[in-house]
Amino acid sequence: MKVILSESYMSLGEAGDLVEVRPGYARNFLLPQRIAVTATRANIKRFEEKSKELATKKEKERENSKKLHSILEKMELVLKKKVSDEGKLFGSVTTKDLEDQFVKTGAQVDRRQIVLGRQIRMVGDYKILVKLVGGLKANVTLKVVSEAPPKVGAAQPASVEVYSGKETLKAEAPAKKRKKKTDETEGQEAKKEATEE
Repeated sequence: MKVILSESYMSLGEAGDLVEVRPGYARNFLLPQRIAVTATRANIKRFEEKSKELATKKEKERENSKKLHSILEKMELVLKKKVSDEGKLFGSVTTKDLEDQFVKTGAQVDRRQIVLGRQIRMVGDYKILVKLVGGLKANVTLKVVSEAPPKVGAAQPASVEVYSGKETLKAEAPAKKRKKKTDETEGQEAKKEATEE
């Protein structure tokens, strides 16, 4: 199904572009959200008449995107979450959490522009990708920390690049707790040693 974009949308194109999308995507998302209109002769003619207006709108969006890109590249987000003793989050970091953090800092980033790659479930430093209008991509540093003050002997956070799928650990992963030997397990081990001899 052919549609004309009313506004720039991340992977589809810029305002005024004629694009082909799946019918369900157009009917269920693009048309109700008023991101696009159907490509009828009347709509095509109307968008051709508005081409100058659309050109200035595209230029403004590109300029705003470049400004936002330079701001995001320098930005470091700090997200406080509830954490277990091992440094694991209760739940995970979502794009909605990140969108709220961006709003607090004054950057207008939609959650659909944020690419995590995989779930963030540990305390640590991460790189997240933000896709902007005009094909620009910004790498933002995200620091996930505990809401509670750190405990003595707590594991150090790992450093991971999430969007690329490459893990680079700066600190050793937290050691797993060993089970305490009970009288039963010691007795079983003694029996095994006796039968082996």
